[in-house]
This record gives sequence, C-alpha cells and structure tokens, in this order.
Amino acid sequence: MINKIHVPFFGIDKMYRNHKKEILDTINTVFSHGKVLMGPEIKEFEKRIATYCKREYAVAVGSCTDALYFSLKSCGINHGDEVLVTSFSFIASATPILRIGATPVFVDIEPDYYMMNLVDLENKITKRTKAIIAVQLFGQTLPINKVEEIAMKNDLILIEDAAQSLGATYKDRSAGSMGLASCFSFDPTKIIGAFGNGGVILTDDEILCERAKKLNYHGKNLKSGEFESLGFNSRLATSQAALLNLQFEWLGEWIRRRNEIAALYKQELRRISEIELPNIREGCNHIFHKFVIRTKERDKLKKFLSEKGINTKIHYNKAIYEYEVFKNQKCISNNLHIVNQIKQKVLSLPIYPEITNNEIIFICSKIKDFF
Repeated sequence: MINKIHVPFFGIDKMYRNHKKEILDTINTVFSHGKVLMGPEIKEFEKRIATYCKREYAVAVGSCTDALYFSLKSCGINHGDEVLVTSFSFIASATPILRIGATPVFVDIEPDYYMMNLVDLENKITKRTKAIIAVQLFGQTLPINKVEEIAMKNDLILIEDAAQSLGATYKDRSAGSMGLASCFSFDPTKIIGAFGNGGVILTDDEILCERAKKLNYHGKNLKSGEFESLGFNSRLATSQAALLNLQFEWLGEWIRRRNEIAALYKQELRRISEIELPNIREGCNHIFHKFVIRTKERDKLKKFLSEKGINTKIHYNKAIYEYEVFKNQKCISNNLHIVNQIKQKVLSLPIYPEITNNEIIFICSKIKDFF
C-alpha cells in the first residue's frame, strides 16, 4: 500500500496543463486585438453571468470585496448604519462594512450548514439596522426566499455575498439572484477563477448598476465621458474576462465532477463516527466549493495528514470579529455560541475537478488510519 503521496489542496496548475491550448489561444486573442482594458470580452462576460443568474445587469469589477463595497455605497449605506453579517466567513464578507463607516452586527450560524442563523438574524434587527449581507458558504445557499422575506418585512436592503456558490441553487432560485445586489468572486480558488483577481455585481436595479459603474472607474459617466464623482480603479482586465468566459463552458462539468468527488468522500468516510460530513440543505444543489468535515481531533488530524503529504486547510479558525482589524472598530458581536464551537472543529479536504479518485481514496485511507 502507498504510504505517502503529495496531494495539494488546489489544482490550478493541473487545470492549466489540461487546458493549456485553449487558455493560451484565449489570451492570444485578447493580446492580438490589443483592447486589454474594457475589451469586448468584458461585455460578453457581464451578459453571460447576468443571464446565468437571471439578473438584468452585471458590472465586472476587480474583486468581490470591491463588489460588496460598491453595492453598499451605491444603495446609500452610511456611517453609523448597522449591517447584519455572518460571523463565519472570509473577512472580506465584513470588511466592506468597515470601509464604508457602518457598524457590522455579527450573526451566529447554523450548526448544520455554517451559514447565518435566521432566528438570530431577526433577533439582532434594531432601528439602526439598514442592510443585510447574506453570505452563501462553501458551495450552497441560505433559504433564499426566507431571507428575502425577512429583509422585506423589516424594510432592509439585502446584498448577497455569493462568492463561494456560483452554480448553486435553492429550489427554483440560483445563487446570484437574491436581494438588491449579488456579488461574486473570481479569484483563482473559486469554481471558475481568473488568473488573478476578479469580481462582479449583479442587480435588477438600473440606478444601482449605473452608480456601481461610476465607482468602478474613477467616478466616470461612461455615456458623457465626464468624471462626475469620486470613484475607484477596479476594472477587470479583458484577459481575465476572456478566461472566465472560457471556463463558463466547463462550469457544468466541473460542478458535476465536484459532486462526484464529494460522493466518493462520503462513501469512504461514512462509517467514521468521529467525523461529521457535510450536510446538504433540503432543496439545495450543492456545488462543493469546499468539502468541509468536522471533528474534535481537527488539529491533530490536520498535522497527521500533512505528514502523509496531504494538504488541508481550515475555513475558518476564527470568527470574523476576532481578527485584529475588527478589534479597534465599532462592531457588535453578542451571543455567538455556535460559531465559537464550529471554528475549532472544521477542516477542508482537497476538492477540485482534477483530483483523481485514487487520490481521494488515499486521503480517506489515511483518515481511517488516524481514527
């Protein structure tokens, strides 16, 4: 039996080797026409993702972090407003709230799906609450219609952070279709990713779309050419849009393969009582951006797997409000019991279309050896 092989956590290099010709041909097309900023591939990408998520408008930007900030600013969130956000995600789900001068109010999470607990969400709404950033995590979604009902009932702006869930659905709704604006990330670790950074804002609101476009390029009105307000420089490069368009062709197959890998993990690990495997919300189509297991022996298992050549990650070992950047800011972080338990137990195993079944079986065999 093989005792040690190297299994990386990411498969970006393998993806490149598998699709080298298509990738280089795509880049060559962009470099040959010379429109490396604001080229035709940008509009093609915006149209493609808006159609995919059943939205009217899309604005390509430099990152999902900027997408969230531009969305908050475009819908009028101001200094001192309270914005509800999950306590368990990458910090970029909450840092745009600080950037705009608003107050993050952190919401506890569900133990089964790791996303915000909707009972706690409603309990933390006050007269100062103006918006919700609803984060879809690890490849599935919140109950979309229920979140929208809460926002509507309380007259709150709803912004969706769907960075990790492109392609996921809940009943008849897709990630990217919820609320006033939805934001996606296309960093290289995502289901489809730029070879660098990238993001997009989706909305059905024409005014928000136009405001976001101005913010995206130095406050410029693209119709008049006039710089009308203070903005930023957050344009997505044409080459990156072209690469995202290319990967859209493979998205369905990649999601199918991720589900196949997840099923193999579950089959191999189902009898280990010390591990809790990912749960899928009823009505959800999971895309398995991450395959997250839970165990009290998390740190010891991670070290053991590393010694066997298996690279794992912890998403996330801190609640968002515990990071240094939040400690000297005005934040509200009360009654967060579940997140403080979960963060000590979660471990992400490698999952990407290029990983082989033999590698998955090897990983599982080592996990079985540990327990």
